[in-house]
Amino acid sequence: MRRHLFDHVGFSRTVLEWCTFCAVLVFTALLIANFIWAERRLITASETSRMQTQARIIEENLSHQFQGVRNALDSAREAISDPTRCGGDCQNLLLHSLKRAMPGVRALVVLDAEGKIRMSADDMGDRHLDDRDFLSQISQMYSRKLMYLSQPFENTPGVFNIKLSVPILDAGAHNVGAISAILNPEYFDAVMRSALYAEDMNSAITQEDGRRVLFVPANTAAMRSLGAGEDDFLLRHLRAGNATSVLVGLGGDGEKRMVVQRSVAPGDLGLDKTLVISLTRSVDKLHAGWHDLAMSYLLAWCVFAMIGSLALALVQRRQRIAQHLVRVHEAHQAETAERIELALSGANLGLWDWDIPNDSRTVDARANAMLGYPAERQHNTPGEWRSLVNPEHRDELDRVLRQHLHDSSHSFEAEYQMWHREGRWVWIQCRGRVVGRDAQGRAVRMVGTRMDISARKQAEADIAHLAFYDGLTNLPNRRLLLERLAHAVARSERGGYHGAVIFVDLDNFKSLNDTMGHDMGDQLLGLVARRLTQVTREVDTVARLGGDEFVILLDDLGASPEEAGNNAEFVCRKVLAALNAGYALGAYELRSTPSIGVVMFGGGEHTVNDLLRQADMAMYEAKAAGRNTFRFFDPRMQEALDEIAMLETDLRHALARKELLLHYQPIVDHDGRLSGVEALMRWRHPQRGLVFPGTFITQAEKSGIIVEFGEWALETACEQLVQWSAHRDTAHLTIAVNVSARQFRQPEFTQRILQIIERTGANPRRLKLELTESMLLTDVEDLIRKMSMLKTHGVGFSLDDFGTGYSSLSYLKKLPIDQLKIDRSFVQDMLLTPHASSIVRTIVNLAQSMGLEVVAEGVETAEQWAALKKIGCGNFQGYLFARPGTIGDLRHWFAAVDDTASSVRSSHLSLVNPVP
Repeated sequence: MRRHLFDHVGFSRTVLEWCTFCAVLVFTALLIANFIWAERRLITASETSRMQTQARIIEENLSHQFQGVRNALDSAREAISDPTRCGGDCQNLLLHSLKRAMPGVRALVVLDAEGKIRMSADDMGDRHLDDRDFLSQISQMYSRKLMYLSQPFENTPGVFNIKLSVPILDAGAHNVGAISAILNPEYFDAVMRSALYAEDMNSAITQEDGRRVLFVPANTAAMRSLGAGEDDFLLRHLRAGNATSVLVGLGGDGEKRMVVQRSVAPGDLGLDKTLVISLTRSVDKLHAGWHDLAMSYLLAWCVFAMIGSLALALVQRRQRIAQHLVRVHEAHQAETAERIELALSGANLGLWDWDIPNDSRTVDARANAMLGYPAERQHNTPGEWRSLVNPEHRDELDRVLRQHLHDSSHSFEAEYQMWHREGRWVWIQCRGRVVGRDAQGRAVRMVGTRMDISARKQAEADIAHLAFYDGLTNLPNRRLLLERLAHAVARSERGGYHGAVIFVDLDNFKSLNDTMGHDMGDQLLGLVARRLTQVTREVDTVARLGGDEFVILLDDLGASPEEAGNNAEFVCRKVLAALNAGYALGAYELRSTPSIGVVMFGGGEHTVNDLLRQADMAMYEAKAAGRNTFRFFDPRMQEALDEIAMLETDLRHALARKELLLHYQPIVDHDGRLSGVEALMRWRHPQRGLVFPGTFITQAEKSGIIVEFGEWALETACEQLVQWSAHRDTAHLTIAVNVSARQFRQPEFTQRILQIIERTGANPRRLKLELTESMLLTDVEDLIRKMSMLKTHGVGFSLDDFGTGYSSLSYLKKLPIDQLKIDRSFVQDMLLTPHASSIVRTIVNLAQSMGLEVVAEGVETAEQWAALKKIGCGNFQGYLFARPGTIGDLRHWFAAVDDTASSVRSSHLSLVNPVP
C-alpha cells in the first residue's frame, strides 16, 4: 500500500515536471518569437532612421555645395554688372578663376537676354552648351535671391549636365541676361555615394515634376524620365505633403523596396525649385539579417529542448538520491540570493556599508572612483566620511538619516555634494536602508548605494538658465526682464524714487542679415550685448527681447524726476557712443547705429506692459527723427496713437453708416465751358463734421480700408455718369476718380472696375482714372498691363500732379494715358518765378508732342488763366471757377453756361462758391 502510494506520488510529480518543462518550452518559444519580431522592427526602425539621417546629410552637403556655387555666381554677377570696376579682361579672368575654384563645374557662361553666350569659361571649348528649354527661361529670371535650376540635358549621350543660374538685372530690375554654372552630376557623386552603405541601395535627386537630377548608381533611362507619372513612390510622397516620408512598395523592376524621400524647399537651398532626395533599399536584403537570426534561435531552441528533455529524464532518475543535496543547495542558494539581490540593485552604483556605532563607512572601488580615490583608500575612521560632505548640506543629510534610523519604513534617499580629490564638489545621490539592529532595536548597520549625479544637476541648472536667459547673448530674456521690471516698479512706488526703461533697436539690422548672413548678425548682437553691459551698472538689467531689440532697466535713478531724467539721458548718450564705435567681424569692419526710446517710471502707477509699449513708441520716434538718437516718451504720443486708433475704428464704420460722399470740382476748357469734373471724397462724421481727405486718406491707406473706399467712389461716380447720360447738356461730361496705389495693386483690380461699369451701365469713355507718379516706382509692367486692359474697354487715364514725382519719359511713352495734370505748385509759382513758368511750358509742349490733353490744377486768378491759355494749355481746374461741391452746387454751372466766352467769364465772376 505504501509502495503504491509512493509510486502514485512519484508519477504525479513526474507528470507535473514534464508539464512544467513543456510550458517552459512554449514560453521560451514565445519569448524567442517576440524577440525576433522586436529585432525585425528594430532593424526596420534603425534602417529607416539611418536612411533619414543620410538624406539629411545629403541635404546639408547639397546646401553647402550650392552655396559655394551661389557665392561664385554672385561674385561674377557683381563684376559683370559694374563694368567700370572690372573690364572685359578682368571679367574673363574672374570667370576662369571662379570656374577653377569650383570642382565639378564644367563651365561658367554669361548669357544675354536672348540666350547668346557673351563670355564663357568652358574647359571643353564648347560654345553651345545651353539647351532650348533653359534659353526660354532666362527672361523669367527676376529674383536676385534665387538660383534657377535647369532640367538635366545630355550634352554628350549618356552624360547629363545641369545648370545653376542667377539673373543679371539692370537698374530698373529688368532681366538682361544670366550667369550659369554648368555642372556634371558627378559634382554630387561623392555626396550621394557616401550615403550608399549597402550594395542594394540607390539614391536619387528628383525635381518635383519627376525629372531626375541625379541617379546613383548611374541609370541613363531613369535620368531621361520626363515626369512623375512613372514614379509611384514620388507621387505618393508629393500627395502626402510631408517633408520626409518612408514608403514600401514594388519598384519598377518588380522588387519590393523601402524608400525614404525628403523634400527640400526652394528657400532651404536657395533654388527656384523643390528637390526630392530619395534613398531606397531592397526589403528582402534588409530583412535577411533577422531571417538568419530566426533560424539560429530556432536551432538553439531545438537543441535546448532536446538537452532539456534528456537532462530532465536524468534528474528524475537521480532525484531521490539528490533530494538531500538539493535541500542543502537550496539553503545555500537562499543565503546567496540575498547578496546577489543587493549586488544587482547596486549595478553601476557605488556600494557603501556604514557601521553606525563606530560611525565608520567602507565603500567599494566604484564609490571611491566617484571621488577620485583608489580602491584601497577608505575614509573609515570615525566621522571621517562626514568631512567630505559639503558643510551646507550636512544638516539636511543628518535630518534624513535620523528620520530613517528612527523609522526604517521610510526609505533613505538624499542628494548632497562631496569633495572630489581634484578639488571640486561632486553631486551624489545616496540611497540605503538599515539591515541590522541590536537587542534594543537600535540600528547598528546600514548599507546602500551611491551615484554621481553631477551631469544631471548641471543639466537642470542649464535648463533653469535657458528659461530666464537668452541663448545667444546670455542676457536676461523677456521673461526675466518682466519679472525684474515688475519688482522695480513696485520698489519705486514704495521707496519714492524713479527709474527708467530704455528700448534699444539696431538700425538697418535686417539689411546686415540679408547681405552678410545670420552668422555675422549673431556676432554683432553678441558684441552689442557686451557693450551695453559695459556701459551700465551691475544693478541695472540689460535684456534681449528678441531679434535686434534690447531693453535696459535702470533702477533707482534719483528721488526727483529731473535728477532721474538727467541720469537716464547720460546713460543714453553712453549707449550711443558705445554702439556707434566700429565692430570688427572677421575680415569686415562694420558700423551700426541704434535708435533709443526712453520711458520714466516712479511717482505713480505703472504697468509693465505699458512701460514697454511706451518705450517702444519713443524708440520709433527716434527712428522718425533720423535714427542714431534717443527720444523720451511723451504722453502726446499715446494720445496720437489713441486718436489714430479711434479714427481707424470710425473709418471701418463709415461705409456701413453711409457717411461718405463725393464732392465734384469742375474742369473747364479753353473757353470756360464745363468739360468734366474731378470726384473728391468727403466724410460727414457725426461728431467731427465734414472731414477732408487729408485727415483720413493716409490712415485708410495704411489700414487697407482705402480699397473699399475706392470701389465705393468708382461706383458712385459711375452712377452719376448714368444720370448725366440721360440729359443732352450733361451727357458729354467726364468724371475723374483718384485711384490709390494700394487699390491699383490689388490682383483683381481690373476685374472689379469692369464689374462696376457693367453693373451700373456707365459709359466707360466718360470715366477717367487719376494715377499718381508714385505708382511708377514699383512694378511698372503690371501697371501698364492693367491700364492697357482697361483702355481696351474705353476707360481713360490721367497722370495727376505731373512733374512732382517719378517723371521718367521712358515710362511715360509706354503708359496708355490720355491726360497730364500740372501740379498746383507749378501753377501758383509760374507768375512768380521763371523756373516754374519754364516747367509749365515744358509740360504743355511735351503733352502736345505726345498727343495728350493737359489740365492745369490750382488756377485761382484770371492772370494765371490767361498765361496758361497763352502757352497752349487747354483745360483748367481751380478756385477761379469753383470750389469742390455737391451735385446740387454744379447746377450753377449748368444755369450759367452760355455759348459766348464773355458770358462764361461773367458767370465766373458772379459765381457763388459753395462752402467746402
